[in-house]
Amino acid sequence: MIKQWDKHHTYIAIGIVAAILLIYGIAYLYVIKPLQADVEAKQTEISMYENQLDQLSNGPAEEVHVELAEVASKIPNSKAADLLLIELHEIAEEYRVSIDYIAANGMIAVENAETEEGSLMNETTYTMDVTGQSLYSMNGFLDGLTEGERLIRIDTINLQQTETDSYLTVTFTVFHAG
Repeated sequence: MIKQWDKHHTYIAIGIVAAILLIYGIAYLYVIKPLQADVEAKQTEISMYENQLDQLSNGPAEEVHVELAEVASKIPNSKAADLLLIELHEIAEEYRVSIDYIAANGMIAVENAETEEGSLMNETTYTMDVTGQSLYSMNGFLDGLTEGERLIRIDTINLQQTETDSYLTVTFTVFHAG
């Protein structure tokens, strides 16, 4: 039996096409469009990283060498504990704090794989107690310690304050060659 196409069938076909277009529109707005925005954002991010990579690979080799030379100049050839003590004393006088106690905890030799074989980088860890009148002077002392003539890594800081004084216990590591 062959049915004839009437108005009822036309309305159903138009309804189905409208429903399909409505589903496509909703899917486009809530799925495809956000994914396209994500793709554009990722492409922008990739181009930004590519530009940074080009800048790093082309230009800063001299800057890196200058920074390495600056760091290397802060590493003395010998332990020179007396020079370290003099430097600490000068920093303490500048910020009006007093060093109550300082002791070396030990020396460790670390082989540097990037340089020649047999080249050793030594490090000595110190513990120091400092007394000052304000947190400002303690902060200045720590800044002076890190910005000094030697390469120093601060490992731990313990800061206590009373009504009249501030007390600082700091553990730091000093590097030297040889």
